[in-house]
Amino acid sequence: MGDGSLIKVMLVDDQRLFREGVEALIRETEDIKVIGVAANGESAIEILEHEIPDVVLMDIHMPGMDGIKTTVHMKVFYPSLKVVMLTSFADDELVIRGVNVGADGFLLKDLDPDNLTQSIRNAAGGQNVLSGEAARILVTHVRELTLDKEQILGKRLENRGFSLTKRELDVAHLIIRGDTNKAIARKLYLGEGTVKNYISAIYHKLNTRNRKETEYYLRHILK
Repeated sequence: MGDGSLIKVMLVDDQRLFREGVEALIRETEDIKVIGVAANGESAIEILEHEIPDVVLMDIHMPGMDGIKTTVHMKVFYPSLKVVMLTSFADDELVIRGVNVGADGFLLKDLDPDNLTQSIRNAAGGQNVLSGEAARILVTHVRELTLDKEQILGKRLENRGFSLTKRELDVAHLIIRGDTNKAIARKLYLGEGTVKNYISAIYHKLNTRNRKETEYYLRHILK
């Protein structure tokens, strides 16, 4: 880790005011030093050709080579480098993608200054660092991995304020698969008239007008 106990940090962010604010904050510490500043992924990779930091604070949203692509490159060529991603808001898909490509942490930019410097220390020491919102997203994702698709559909509908009965969820799941009313009736041991009633109830609850619209909406939820 750096020279002695000094933690070397590279800051990669396209917002100048944010970069300068973090630099000023780190200058107040005795054990952390900024050894490189870049406004985009391409510039960050050029800096690595001359000096290797212990921790990279990486904005996920940047023009050109964004934080995800830059992290992929860094982890391939500098696998021991710790990359902590920064974002103004926690987006489910980006948090999961970031972790999948090897990010060592995810922090929201409105983090308390003391928490930011401690997160740098923790990352340099080999810990994964996560802001509360990023941690919530990952916990939810892990939980969903243990659920089947029908249960996931129910959870995501609930998160949007829709409450379907168990039978309506059974039918909704088969609608997503493209099953006809006859096929749904056969699989669920129901009459076709009963299936039609369930489908009408689903339309009403989701405020959709027809089967195509309903199938599209339900598929979108599961993406």
